[in-house]
Amino acid sequence: MSMLWFRVPESVYFKRAIVSEALNDLKDVCKRALIVTDRDLTWLGVSHRVKKVCESKGFATPDVIIALGGGTAMNYAKLVRIFYENPELTAEQLVGPFDSIRERLHKNLIRGDVVKSLVCIPTTSCTGDEVTPFARLTLDNGSIELISTYTLTPNMAITDPEMSMGMPKEVAVNSSLNALAMAIESIVSVHSNDYTAPYAQKAAVAIISNFKNSIVDKEYDIEGRAVMHNAATLAGMASGNSFLGISHSLSHFVSSRFSNIHPGVANAIVLPKVIKFNAKDETAKNAYATLADKIAIAVGEDIYDKSVDAKVDYLIAQVNKIVALGNVPTQFKDIEPEFNAAINDIAAKALADQGTACNPVKPSLDDLKNILSQ
Repeated sequence: MSMLWFRVPESVYFKRAIVSEALNDLKDVCKRALIVTDRDLTWLGVSHRVKKVCESKGFATPDVIIALGGGTAMNYAKLVRIFYENPELTAEQLVGPFDSIRERLHKNLIRGDVVKSLVCIPTTSCTGDEVTPFARLTLDNGSIELISTYTLTPNMAITDPEMSMGMPKEVAVNSSLNALAMAIESIVSVHSNDYTAPYAQKAAVAIISNFKNSIVDKEYDIEGRAVMHNAATLAGMASGNSFLGISHSLSHFVSSRFSNIHPGVANAIVLPKVIKFNAKDETAKNAYATLADKIAIAVGEDIYDKSVDAKVDYLIAQVNKIVALGNVPTQFKDIEPEFNAAINDIAAKALADQGTACNPVKPSLDDLKNILSQ
């Protein structure tokens, strides 16, 4: 274990209708706000609600950046902040592996002199970006690089389930599956530790045990949305300090190649195969078994006397169960007819991805191709 600390935003607010109260804490510090959001949230009136709150606090031109939306909006807001405060910075200066994130604290970068606070308000229960030090950046050569530096960590996260109520069922399903994959991958990452594992376990158990009631049976239930919203943030806290593995490495390049395959769907398809693949490692296998025990308790089932291998199978079955409940396909070829022709390219890119280096079992190119083709 090479990580030496656990770092999250200074403030994380989690409660229904908490946005106004949370932003009130910035009233005497920040005077001007820039809201980074997307068109759909503007149409739905969500961004207008946050804008009205900002106006009531006296925010006008930016010394606070507020990201309102899913992973894309939060990603952009993080990059806007870092480049706005450091205009001479180049994208290449930020690129580097997660393994060296603590060595790359970028102490030479300005943070807080111009933009005093970065606030992230997620409207999907998906990426946990409101609490992570990550952002994706497209370079001039067309490659998409993961930026990992604690300079990107937001100052404040507001996990308000009311902000997620506009999510259609399909988006809620896909988002929850992505958050589940984050949590499970964090648990077996080579950087998993005593501080990240409890957050990841809590997130995974909450998603699996509440998926049917919160999303399938009660599509717009505020209590259910709160469970999933909190779970995604917890998964972000864990993965932001332990990183992920080959499920996300593969799903990222699948979704980048095929825009009709949501990252959550891509993760849902590969995650059961990745769990089985990683269970060749004894530490990972035991971590999966521990998670399976916690899930069984949460859903009222008894697997205490089962073997470790049987508990791993139980975990895979639980993942497959919610994938089926969400009516998510289990093979890429059922979504994209041209998928098989892209397997070699996707596998090659995933092999070189940062997440693959943090996977408990080091895969070969053929291993990744096999996972994609199953």
